[in-house]
Amino acid sequence: MSKDPTPSQVVAGQQSGKPESRTSLARTLGRSTATLMTASMIIGTGIFGALGSATAKAGSGILISMTLGGLIALATGISAAQLGVNYPKEGGAFTWSREFNHKTVGFIAGCAYLGKGIFSLSVISLAFASYSVQIIPGLPIQLFAGAVILAVMVLNFFHVQLTTKVLITLMALNVSLLGLFVAFSTPAISPSHFSNPLGDNGLFGVLAGAAIFFWTWDGFMRTAIMAGEIKNPRRTIPIAIIGGIGVAAVVFLAVAATTLGVLGPESMGRDDVPLFRAATQAVGTWGGLVILAAAWTASLSELVGDLLTASRVAYTMGEANELPGWLGSIHPKFRIPRNAVLTLGLIVLVLALSFDLRKLLAVASIFTLTWYIITHFSALQLRKEQRLTTPLFSWLGLIGCLLLVASLPTWATLSGIVVLATLAGFRLLWFRYGVRKFAGRVGHGGRMPKEA
Repeated sequence: MSKDPTPSQVVAGQQSGKPESRTSLARTLGRSTATLMTASMIIGTGIFGALGSATAKAGSGILISMTLGGLIALATGISAAQLGVNYPKEGGAFTWSREFNHKTVGFIAGCAYLGKGIFSLSVISLAFASYSVQIIPGLPIQLFAGAVILAVMVLNFFHVQLTTKVLITLMALNVSLLGLFVAFSTPAISPSHFSNPLGDNGLFGVLAGAAIFFWTWDGFMRTAIMAGEIKNPRRTIPIAIIGGIGVAAVVFLAVAATTLGVLGPESMGRDDVPLFRAATQAVGTWGGLVILAAAWTASLSELVGDLLTASRVAYTMGEANELPGWLGSIHPKFRIPRNAVLTLGLIVLVLALSFDLRKLLAVASIFTLTWYIITHFSALQLRKEQRLTTPLFSWLGLIGCLLLVASLPTWATLSGIVVLATLAGFRLLWFRYGVRKFAGRVGHGGRMPKEA
């Protein structure tokens, strides 16, 4: 009896000119779409939610903090691009580590990304609801957050082309609204607020601010994570990552500089909604409404993008039998990992209805940085003929990520290490005592999966 090809085999077939299987993800995203999608996934709620707390650490050095974080993101993006063009499959650092036979490291990378995705989705949905309360007083925050998550789940059930069109549309609206804020607030800028470029806390403050703001840059790797859905990945992925980071950097620095110029570092660092405060002070009530609308669209865009890519990592881990096998199935019509979307969406829904997770953003940053560190580690394993550029970028990115980890609160770092170490321990038990085989039978309808 013939066996259906796995998604990995289908990807290999696509590289050799064989037709796609209906059990694989479809390659539908070209260069322009992928670049705009990358930018839309970066320009999210971080600029609204993290700018105040990052400025509290960096002071007037916040612009240098953001630039430093952007350079580390760019170095990480270059590492991801090199890996993505050589191994154009779903899963990102999880898949790349396994290509070099570092399966436990890959498992840790996958768990780190899923942990980051779950926490971030919960927090963003609550932030989305909190912004909405500013317009609709009395709105039940957690129930509304749950309704938003359900809507995002439904959107992710359909073709990836529809999802990316929604993302790009939301980004265009968000950037337009932020452009209005910058244009109309510029006359209220005070040059004296830029007189101390490093801030009162010096280099250590700049590093701490970069670490807090860094999760805002998250999104640039998602084109590489979704490599199995990219047309001509060798050309498209590098262009999309570098172009997406460039677009986001222009938006971030323009918005942050305007906010700093209007409020000053002290007022900006004390406020959880500095953009709203700056717009209201510089323009008036309608300026605040513009920022609320921008925050609303950014939250929705980030929710859609986070679930889109987190589900692809869960799908790949399920297909590799590192998670229950039914997560690795593809819907035959829409060609998306619907089981992974549904499972992650329900977990996020429960968390959003039960907890206030905003204090756990530092833990989400640890998960994100762990994912990036493993990406650099994998990129350094590439052979010379596989590289697109010098390994110096990977070394610089790795060192930068480690510096940011050291700049985060100790409790957050220890929490992330304990969680990932515990999951790695469970993985060893999973393999040693046959639990994995039982889960494999359940996930594959009684058929034994191949050894990972």
